[in-house]
Amino acid sequence: MNVEELFTSMVEHRASHLHLIPGSPILMRINNELVNMEGPILSPQDTRAFSEAIMNEQLQDEFEERMECDFAFSVPGLSRFRVNVFRQRGSVACVVSTNPPSAPTIEELAIPELIKNQVSESASGLVLICGPKQSGKSNTLAALVNHILATRCCQIVSLEDPLDFLHRNQKGVICQREIGTDVLGYKEAFASLSRQGADVVVISNLEGLECIQNALKLAASGTLVLACAVASSIQVMLENIIDAYPPHLSQSCRNSLALGLRAIVGQLLLRRASGEGLIPAFELLINTGKLKEMLRENKIAQIAPYMSAAAREHGMQTQEMALRFLVRKNIVTMEEAVRHASRPDDFKKMMSLPY
Repeated sequence: MNVEELFTSMVEHRASHLHLIPGSPILMRINNELVNMEGPILSPQDTRAFSEAIMNEQLQDEFEERMECDFAFSVPGLSRFRVNVFRQRGSVACVVSTNPPSAPTIEELAIPELIKNQVSESASGLVLICGPKQSGKSNTLAALVNHILATRCCQIVSLEDPLDFLHRNQKGVICQREIGTDVLGYKEAFASLSRQGADVVVISNLEGLECIQNALKLAASGTLVLACAVASSIQVMLENIIDAYPPHLSQSCRNSLALGLRAIVGQLLLRRASGEGLIPAFELLINTGKLKEMLRENKIAQIAPYMSAAAREHGMQTQEMALRFLVRKNIVTMEEAVRHASRPDDFKKMMSLPY
């Protein structure tokens, strides 16, 4: 296999992932579907040769020790790739993902104006972007970071594992720190933030109690924090954050959320009915005074109905509302919307009501 040709083919086919598994032909994920590239069946020697061609000596040592390795790989003039090499059935397998060569824009992703305003006008607070895996969260985060750099005179420090996009300094400047390459870990990265003069902190993966605690502390103390996390909906995201705390600290967590949370964006990525690419559906929560009360009083189950009721006044949008709009406009099919809905019964019920 020619490594450069494989990477070039990924970009030409607009594939999000490349799968190299012994005993299988080359597979690419295009528009969220695995596509057989109709080549020869890969042997263990093929996949081993591919991994060795893109791993330096240090990464090869790490792979031999841990039996898996996750790293970024750049092809100048083409794109930046994220590579996971791992063992299965005693052989080597590789999965490669990629993003566009430069960060997408808010306009390209059709990100709603209200979401853009949350990062444009906020000096502090936590703005969370959540969604299932492969829902475009990293692209949305990159577009918002790029917008801040273009419009605000500020310093951004990003903590990423690994780097997905390389941003350039504009009106604002950015220091991108890759975990394991530029800093030992998240613990060390958070410990040094107070000495780095960051106006905005970006966290590519908000996971684990320590990371969540640090993010909420920063957001409550005057820093704008943008973070990504995996969750099927906004309600699940809030539940995951609270559940990360031990039971005796749950109330403290809810108080911190009420104080530091600015907004949560829930995102799904659906196939267009025309078959021409994908389109995002955005769920949006704004932290109003009423929502602060609900968080403190642990009324998480009431948040989705509140979002629906407060949609017109505050610009909020539930997942069901976003999906209904796409179906009514014939942008996505009903079947596709139901397949992605985190609450399919609620969505079907909404679709049965007059528009």
